Amino acid sequence: MSEYEWQLHPQAEALVDRLVAEAIGKSAELAAFTRRLAAQTATRAQDWLDSVTGPVTVDELAAVGYQPTDHAGLWRHAGAQLPAVVPAEHYELALRVDDIAALAASHARETGASAAQLEGSPLAGFRRVVLAEQNGVVLAGVERRSWAAGNRPQTFQPSQASAASQAWQLLAERPRTLSGPAGVRAQLPAARAAVELVGLDLAASYFLQQERGYWQRHNTAGALQHARQDRLGLGWGNNDHHTFRSSRAAFAPLIEFLTLLGFGSRERFYAGAQAGWGAQVLEHPGCGGVIFADVDLLAGEVDLDFSQVELAETGRHGTVGMWCALHGESLLAAGMHHLEGQFSFDELTTSLAELGQPSMRPFSDYPYLRQAFTEADWWPVPAARLDALVTAGQLEPRRAAEIAENGAAGSHLENLARRSGFKGFNQANVSATMAATDPREYRR
Repeated sequence: MSEYEWQLHPQAEALVDRLVAEAIGKSAELAAFTRRLAAQTATRAQDWLDSVTGPVTVDELAAVGYQPTDHAGLWRHAGAQLPAVVPAEHYELALRVDDIAALAASHARETGASAAQLEGSPLAGFRRVVLAEQNGVVLAGVERRSWAAGNRPQTFQPSQASAASQAWQLLAERPRTLSGPAGVRAQLPAARAAVELVGLDLAASYFLQQERGYWQRHNTAGALQHARQDRLGLGWGNNDHHTFRSSRAAFAPLIEFLTLLGFGSRERFYAGAQAGWGAQVLEHPGCGGVIFADVDLLAGEVDLDFSQVELAETGRHGTVGMWCALHGESLLAAGMHHLEGQFSFDELTTSLAELGQPSMRPFSDYPYLRQAFTEADWWPVPAARLDALVTAGQLEPRRAAEIAENGAAGSHLENLARRSGFKGFNQANVSATMAATDPREYRR
């Protein structure tokens, strides 16, 4: 069995759920917070957990697949999408957020609590704030940029703080208005320089946080949901993965850029014969971020390691290639095709619809995995791109005229609910959804 044939781990999930339920039962403050989470964000505490602490033995952890790390008392599950666990006599739920200062300020406003002490420096590998402590139960927020930091807040020296600021700016100000494979290659120096300044973990985490912000500015459902989550100071700490689309010619430099930041290749999706596309899934061992890199594939290429070869352009764009031809590369001006977050699936679907953001039909609807896109945002397309596609025979003139008037499908927010610790994806039904969102067919 391949290491990427992800299995269900219901016993491990049950252990985490037990600790969460026990903690909520002992703390009225935590119970009130989880009610606000559900009502305001359509999420559960489990969707945000970086780690959970509680009375559990190491034998219990080992029996369900958890393993000790290099950091004393910190256990992680390599095969499951579950939080770390810390065995201890007290309880602590540590929520993963983008900014603990925003979390602390929002919590104080909601509850009337006094200002909490922030532990660790901005942009450091690990920061922490205790929001509440009641009956031996701690509610905390953490910024997790590196698992190498363990659970010890990191305080920067002045030189480290300066390097972090420089690295952030390098990545934030990279020349993304360029185009094509050459434009993607022009991003490589920023990645190299950022890594030299702060290392792989921090550089990758800065990149992903900035990409979430860039995508959100161009996606209505994302902006609305972020606003709901940020009323509690949470940001996008519930992110599951980030999807970047690439033309065939720009795919190799995209993978090079991500590899420079320390992302490692995980499983590949080979769906070329069914839907004309493939995806390289990458995961960062340090910051934990996950990326889907989508590209058009020909049926005869499904047996290739397409992340390691140059893919020549063909005479016909598939779904991904057409999206890039209309909007540009995801690493450049277009931004991500979608961000996927972990939510309470039905509740998010309903609440976004009430805000005028309907969802497409689910493409995964299993007890352990539910997934659906919101309907796309519609983006204008420059006339020169449409003219070029018509001239090349890639787009019918009538469809080009419709896009010129109404725009073309741009980005989505993806609603996901995982259970039983399932870490994988649904390849077959993703292919069907890819075909359904082809810009040549997908209309308002």
